[in-house]
Amino acid sequence: MITTDILIIGAGPTGLFTVFEAGLLQLKCHLVDALPQPGGQLAELYPKKPIYDIPGYPEVLAGELVDNLMKQIEPFQPGFTLGERAETLERTEDDYFIVTTNKGTKHKSKVVAIAGGLGSFEPRKPEISGIEKFEDRGVAYMVKDPEQYRGKKSFDCGRRRFGPRLVYFLK
Repeated sequence: MITTDILIIGAGPTGLFTVFEAGLLQLKCHLVDALPQPGGQLAELYPKKPIYDIPGYPEVLAGELVDNLMKQIEPFQPGFTLGERAETLERTEDDYFIVTTNKGTKHKSKVVAIAGGLGSFEPRKPEISGIEKFEDRGVAYMVKDPEQYRGKKSFDCGRRRFGPRLVYFLK
């Protein structure tokens, strides 16, 4: 069982900055995120997209912001459970919380901070029979590097308000 002062569900920008603020108070943090890397939507969907609404940065690339947040929290040595989704939360008789992930990893903490943003991030796939045969072979749900599409014929279904874009490309 992983024990920490503050368990943070969500390793996006808000969760990462929570580590910094808690670290200033000498509190140890551990983050749980369903994605395989920290950074949340910024790292998963558009690391090369410029962002204009971060205090102190007139413009910063999403991936650069994640890198800066990771450098900022490095001195506080947070723990990470990545690629696992928090599924259950229970309170113990001694006023701790136990959070269990979909892979059975248990975390124990007096404080649980939920920095889940849009929630567990998974693509909203269109209801097209057999589309899975073309995933990563012409159908992509996330555009991490727009350069991979340069010079290719593609059809962008656009960004859904709270979901990833769907891109079909022809090789």
